[in-house]
Amino acid sequence: MKNYSLGFLLFLSVVSYAQNKTEKTVYVSNSLGQDIKLNLYDNKKYELVVFYGDYEVKNDTLFFNNNYSTESDFTVAFSPDANPAMGKIKVTLKGVSGYYSGIYIGTQSGKSEPDYKSVYDLAGELNYDDTEVNFEINKAEYIYLAKEDYSGETSLYKYALPRNANEIQIEYTPNYLGKVNLQGYYNEKNELVISENKKNPLTFIKENEKPKVVEIREKPIEIIKKKDWTFPGKTDMYGYGVVDSAAVAPMSNFKLVVQDNLQKAIEATKKTPQKFLVVSYDPDNKNAKTAFEEFVQSQQYTIGNYSSYGSDTDYDKYNYYLATAKDESWATKNVMFKSATIVMDADGNILSQTEKNLPENASLFDVYYSSIGEKLKYVKATVDLNKVLNSKKAKDSEIVKKLLPLSDENLYSWSIEPPIKVAVGVADPSDVGSDTIQEYQNYENQTAYTKVNFDKKKLLSAWDRIVNSHAKDKTPDMDFVKIALAEVQNRGFYYKIFNEERPLDETNFKAVDYLLKHYDAILEEQKKISGQGDTIDYYGDYTPTIESQLPLAISSGISQIGENTDEKYRNRIMDVYKKVIAKKPQDYTTNIEYLRILHGIAEAQNKENPFIAEYDAFFKGVFKGGKNEIEILDDLYTSQNKIDYSYNDWASFKNSFSNISNDAAWFVVQKSKDSESIKKAIQWSESSLRIEKNNPYYLDTLAQLYYKNGEKQKAIATQEQALKFSDIMEEESKADLEVVLEKMKNGTY
Repeated sequence: MKNYSLGFLLFLSVVSYAQNKTEKTVYVSNSLGQDIKLNLYDNKKYELVVFYGDYEVKNDTLFFNNNYSTESDFTVAFSPDANPAMGKIKVTLKGVSGYYSGIYIGTQSGKSEPDYKSVYDLAGELNYDDTEVNFEINKAEYIYLAKEDYSGETSLYKYALPRNANEIQIEYTPNYLGKVNLQGYYNEKNELVISENKKNPLTFIKENEKPKVVEIREKPIEIIKKKDWTFPGKTDMYGYGVVDSAAVAPMSNFKLVVQDNLQKAIEATKKTPQKFLVVSYDPDNKNAKTAFEEFVQSQQYTIGNYSSYGSDTDYDKYNYYLATAKDESWATKNVMFKSATIVMDADGNILSQTEKNLPENASLFDVYYSSIGEKLKYVKATVDLNKVLNSKKAKDSEIVKKLLPLSDENLYSWSIEPPIKVAVGVADPSDVGSDTIQEYQNYENQTAYTKVNFDKKKLLSAWDRIVNSHAKDKTPDMDFVKIALAEVQNRGFYYKIFNEERPLDETNFKAVDYLLKHYDAILEEQKKISGQGDTIDYYGDYTPTIESQLPLAISSGISQIGENTDEKYRNRIMDVYKKVIAKKPQDYTTNIEYLRILHGIAEAQNKENPFIAEYDAFFKGVFKGGKNEIEILDDLYTSQNKIDYSYNDWASFKNSFSNISNDAAWFVVQKSKDSESIKKAIQWSESSLRIEKNNPYYLDTLAQLYYKNGEKQKAIATQEQALKFSDIMEEESKADLEVVLEKMKNGTY
C-alpha cells in the first residue's frame, strides 16, 4: 500500500486521556488531503480510521472502494491586482516546503504544446522552512500545474487564464495518503485476506474468534526511563569506543587530498584510482581561493563526522584542486565554461563539466549522497573500455576487466544529459589531454558528461572473441558469467553504451549455451558469493542468481519476436527456453510464461501444435495422482516460496493455473476441429472451473467445447450457467454469451 503499507484500518484501541466536556462522537480530519475518522467512545477508547468506504463482491473477491479524494492538489485563484513585468504574470506559490522538486508549471497558447518548467528552475533555491515562493511566468491562454510523485505518476491540472489576470495565487495541498486499491478473499481457513496489488497481504479473523493471549513472560517489578544513561566502561550505541563518566567525542583530524598544481593532483589521484579529481575553475573571481578553501573545510568537517559511523573511504570519494592562472593553457583547450567544475579520473580523462565553480556546485558532491557519483562511474567505465578496445597491445582478458563495471545492473547509465562529445585524452598541464570539444549550447548549471563514440563493430567483434575463448572451460569463469548474464538480458555493456536492446545473435546464443552448460556450478558459486544459501529472502537483501536471470534473458529475446521474425530464430530461442525450464521444472512462473508465448506463436501461425501437445503434457504433469486440483495447488503453494517468488497470495497462485487452462481451452474452441484436441480441452476447461467456480468466461469456453464435442444439451445448460453468473462482465460480453446460446438452441452454432 502506498504510504501505509501495513494498514487497511488503523485500530488504536488504547485508554485515552481524560478531558472535561469530551464529546463522544465521530470526528473527521482532512489535514492530509483525504478524510480520516476519529471515533471517541464512552468507555474512553478511540479508533482512528484511515481508509473506509463501500465494497463490492465479484465471484470470490471483495473490491474495496476507499475515501480517496479526487480533488486537485492545488488551490488556485486569479487576481488583476499585481504589477508584473510586461508580458509576464506573477505567481505566488504556497505550501511547497519539502515538495519542491516534483512541481512543474506549464504555459500554453493556441494549439501549441505546453511549455513546462520546474518550480526549481523558475524560483531557484528554497530554504526547507520556507512555505511560499514568488516568481513570474509568461502570459498565456492556459496554465498547467503538474505534480510528479515518487512512483513516477504525474497529476496534471489545466486552468484557463482570464485576460485581466496579473497574478496567480496557488496553494499546494497534497493528498499525503494516496489512493489504495484493495481486494480481499477468503482463504482455505475462512480468514479474510486483504492486499493491494497482491503485496503485503493482511489476514483478518472475526473479532469474537480471536484467540486469547496467554501471558507466560515474567513482568518487571519496576520500569525506569533515563536520558543519556551510561555507566563506567559502557560501549556507545555504535560500538566505536568506550564511554567513561566524562567522555567527549574527539574532533576528527580528517584531511582531503588537495594539491597546488594540476599534475600533482593527477598523480595523487592515481594512488587511489577509485576516486575522482574535482577541479574548480573560476579565473575571474577574486574570491575563488577563499570560497574553495571554505568548501574544502566544510567537506573535511562533514566527512570527519560521518567517518565515526564507518571508514573514511565510504565518504572520501574525491580529491580537489583549484585551477589558477598557470592552468590557462589547459583550460583554454579543455574547459567549456568561463567558470566551471570539472571532474577527471585518475588518468586525467575529463568525465564531466558543470557551469559555475565548485563551491556553487557543492550539492553535487554531497558527502552522504552525491548526485553525480554514480553517473561518473558509468562515464569512467565507458572511457576505460574504449581505451582498451583501441589499444593494439590489449589482451582480451583486459577487455573483460573493463566490461565488468558495465555489467553491474546497479550502474547508472540512463538520463545522462546533455551529452557533450569529447575526444578523450590525458590532461597533461603542458600538453592538453582533450583534443576537441564539439560546440554545444549553454546548459546553465547542468552537468555535461563525456560521451565516448564507440566503434560498434569493433566492440561486438571483441565480445565474440571473448565468448569463443571460453567454449572449452571446464569450470565457469565467474567474471565472464557476470558479463554474459547481463548481456543476454539486455542489461549489459551493449545496452548501457548504445541505449538499445537487441535480439540474441549467434554470439549471445553461444553465451547462453555456456550458461546452461555450467548452470549448476554457476548457481552454487552465486549463492556462495552472496551468502544466500538455499533459503532466500526475496524481499530483503536479495541478489539475483542464474535461476531468475536466465529466464529473464530468454523472455527479453522472445519479446522481440514479431510477425516477420525468422522462423529459424524463433524455433531456436524457444528451444533454449525449454532447456532453461528443464533446469528448474518446478518454476511454474517460467513454465506458464513459456506456454503463453507458445500460445501466441500458435495464434499467429494458426497452428495447433506444438502448443496443444505441450500444454497437455504440462497439464498432466501438474494434475496427477488422484487428488483434486485445489489439493494439488495447495501443496504446490506451500512449497513454492522456496522455488518461485512471483505469487504473494493463494488466490493469484491458483488463478494463474485456471487462467492458463481456460486460455488453452479457448484456443481449441477457436482453432481446432480435431476431436482428440477437443476432448483434451474439455478436461482443461473442467479443471479451470474446479479451481475457480462459476467463472462466466470459463463456463462459456466449456459450453462451446461441449457443443463442438456433440454434447448439445450439456452445452446449452452450461451456457445458461455462464449467463447466470455474468454480472461481472461488460454488457458487450454478456450480449456475446446470449448470441452463442441462441445459436446453440436453434442449431446455427
